[in-house]
Amino acid sequence: MRRALTYALLLVVLTALPTPITSAQDAPAAPSPKDTPIAVGEGAGMYVQAAAPSVTGAFDRAMSELDAAGTDVTPKQVKDASFRRRILELRLLMDANAFAYDKDRLKGYRDIVDHAYETIGNYQDLSDIEKELGIPVPANAVDGRRAELNEGLAQMRDPNIRREMRAFLAAPLGSPRKGGGPGIWDLTGSVATNSFDAIGNAAELQTGIVRHLQGSDLGVTDIFDPNQAFYFHTIRKQMRDVVLLSRMYPAIKDSTADVIKPLDDLVGDYGDTLEAFTAYEFAQQQGMQTDKVAAELRREFERALLMKQQLVDSHGLDAAAIRINEVREAHRR
Repeated sequence: MRRALTYALLLVVLTALPTPITSAQDAPAAPSPKDTPIAVGEGAGMYVQAAAPSVTGAFDRAMSELDAAGTDVTPKQVKDASFRRRILELRLLMDANAFAYDKDRLKGYRDIVDHAYETIGNYQDLSDIEKELGIPVPANAVDGRRAELNEGLAQMRDPNIRREMRAFLAAPLGSPRKGGGPGIWDLTGSVATNSFDAIGNAAELQTGIVRHLQGSDLGVTDIFDPNQAFYFHTIRKQMRDVVLLSRMYPAIKDSTADVIKPLDDLVGDYGDTLEAFTAYEFAQQQGMQTDKVAAELRREFERALLMKQQLVDSHGLDAAAIRINEVREAHRR
C-alpha cells in the first residue's frame, strides 16, 4: 500500500512539472529586430497629445539605426538590418497622426521619409534578386543603386534637416486640423477627430483601410503584367498598414491578435510573390534567362491566390473590422 501511494504521489508531481523544451524547434521564437515596437507613449491621451511622443519616438529609433548601419553597406547587409523597417514605421505614424500637423510642412517631410524608404528598398532588392536567380547581379547595377541609395538618404542624414524635422514633429497643433491627407487617411473617407482618443483614432484609421480593402479586389489575374503587379503590391501595402498599426498599440494588439494574424500571413505570402516578381523583372531587363525564375514566380503567385481565397472564404476582413470597431468604440469620448 505504501509503495502504491508513493508511486501515485510521484505521478502527480511529474504530471504537474512543466514540459521541458526538448529541441530548438520547440523553443519560442526569439524576437526579430524587424518586429514592430510599441509606439512611444502607447497612444495614451487625446490625438494631438499622443502625436509628439509616438512620432518623435519613431523618428529617433529610425535615425539611431540608420546611423549605426553606416554608409558602406551591401544589399545583403541592408536586407538583414532593420533600419528600413524603422523608417516604414516612422512614415506610418506620420500618416496616422497627419491631422495633428500642418498639412504642407508634413507633406514635405513625409516625402523625404518616403523617398528614403523607396531607395533603400530598391537597393536591398538586389539581395533578393541574387537569391532568386542564383547568380551575382552585375557590378554596374550594384553601383547604380548604391548611388541612388546615398542620394535618397542624403536629406535624412543632413543634421540641419534632422533638427528641423524633429522640432516640427515635437510640436503638433493644439487640436486636429480640418481637411484631408497627406497619407493613407484619404483612402478611408474619414478623419481624425476628438470624438475618439488617440487609440480610438488609430482604430478608426485601421477600420477605414479595412473597409477600403473590403470593397477592393484583393488579387490579380496575371502577376507577369507590371500594372497588375503594381496593384498587387498596393493591396499588400494597405493590408500591412493595418497589421503594423495593430502592433504599435497594446490596447489594439491585445484585442485583435487572432483576427490580424490571417492578414499578416497574407502580407507575407504577397511579399514572397513580389520578391520573385522583382527578380523576374530584373532578369528580363538584363536580358537574362527567365524560365527558372518565372516558374518560381508562378508557384508563389498561385500560393498567394490560394491564401487570399482562404481569407475571403473565412470572412477574415469582416472579422478584423468587427474586432477593430469594438476597440474604437471603447475609446470613444
